[in-house]
Amino acid sequence: MRRAACSLALCLLAATIGGCAAMSQRHRPMAMVEAPDDPGRAWKERIGSADAARLDALPARWSAALAAARPHFAATLAREGVLLVPARALRYPALPPGSYRCRAVKLGAAGPRRPAWRSFPPAFCFVGSEADAQSFTKQTGSERAAGWLYPDGGTRMVFLGAFAEGTAAAPVYGAAKGHNAVGVVERIAHFRWRLTLVPTDGSAQLTIYDLTPVPVEGQIPETE
Repeated sequence: MRRAACSLALCLLAATIGGCAAMSQRHRPMAMVEAPDDPGRAWKERIGSADAARLDALPARWSAALAAARPHFAATLAREGVLLVPARALRYPALPPGSYRCRAVKLGAAGPRRPAWRSFPPAFCFVGSEADAQSFTKQTGSERAAGWLYPDGGTRMVFLGAFAEGTAAAPVYGAAKGHNAVGVVERIAHFRWRLTLVPTDGSAQLTIYDLTPVPVEGQIPETE
């Protein structure tokens, strides 16, 4: 079984040249993502029917989430700019391999006592690349999604993965009931992407990762 891995040992090595000092001191990154038997297989052949329906309903979720947030958070939403423009999807959506800063945003209250807008401190994510597939792992933070990215036309990639618990690696998509993570990656500006996830835990209408590459001097070396 293949793994796309960014080990803590490599991060400490990179810290000697100024790369990952802050991350290695404050976090315990986990960048392992278990690969399916055929990661190059088309996502439509792999996705479950319930998750496919969630992806189909993504435009409606965007509308509902923004409508829920606007009455109390209009100024905040405006400051986010292109991050929260549903139709913003530029060509060439593939994420270059490497380390990313990823800030999570919860949009659209899923219950009467939840705010319709929540933003969390930036965490670290890692994009790995193999001959026939590309992996994505949220390395730090309380909610860590990990899985695989699949091409889907010229303006988006589909993400199929799972959420990790504790310090364990995330399971393969579909292997653990209730752990699946499904979403879409889009490029929204130069050197800026978003991963829009469809939560199944009732935490929000949408979870959005705002992705920007870590500067070159902070990148973790690739494994051979």
